[in-house]
Parts: sequence; C-alpha cells; structure tokens
Amino acid sequence: MFAVAMFLLLLFLGVEKWILWTIGVLTVILVAAEVGREVRARSIENLKVESFVAPDTLDRAKNAVGALDGRVAHTASLYELTEHALRSEVERLEAEHNDGSRFPKPDDGSRTGSASRRSG
Repeated sequence: MFAVAMFLLLLFLGVEKWILWTIGVLTVILVAAEVGREVRARSIENLKVESFVAPDTLDRAKNAVGALDGRVAHTASLYELTEHALRSEVERLEAEHNDGSRFPKPDDGSRTGSASRRSG
C-alpha cells in the first residue's frame, strides 16, 4: 500500500518535487524521533533524581532554579545545579578523606545505595 502511495505521488508531483517531498518527510520523521529520545531521556533523568533526593530538597532545588533562572552560576537547569552540587561534595570528600585523589572504584560486593535501603 505504501509503495502504491509513493508511486502515485511520483506521478502527481514529478521526479524533482517527489525527491524533495520525500527528503522533507524523512527529515520531519528523523527530527520527531530525536525529540522523542530527548523527552524520554529527560523523563529518565527526572526519575533518577526523584528516586534518591528527598521530595522537600528536590522542591527547594526546583524553586531555586526557577527563581534564579540562570542569573547565578549553576542555576540554568536542575541538571546543572544537581551536577555542580554533587561534584562539589565529592571533591570535598576526596580532599578531606583521600588526600585530594579520586576514591578507587568499589569492589563488586561494596554497596553504594542509600543507607535506608541497606538497613531495611
């Protein structure tokens, strides 16, 4: 059925217009697919943040990003604020507890989840 429709368009539009139309349609499809991937990726990021940040803290962070709207460093997005805060804290821990070096990767048996999950 699709092939018949494409053939009829070819006859109706002529070769040059058909090629341009086909390129336009394929471009729209590719752009829509990319936008869909970005939306899904953002949804996954939101789920990840919400799964390990207390709701009150997350609300306060969202409010700060909304109020400051990028006028202050690291407040252009919730991702940017979260990344900066986490990176700063990890660097502080490395400086205080590992002579400024990165911590080694944990063994397979090491736990990196939340304490409440480990104890419960």
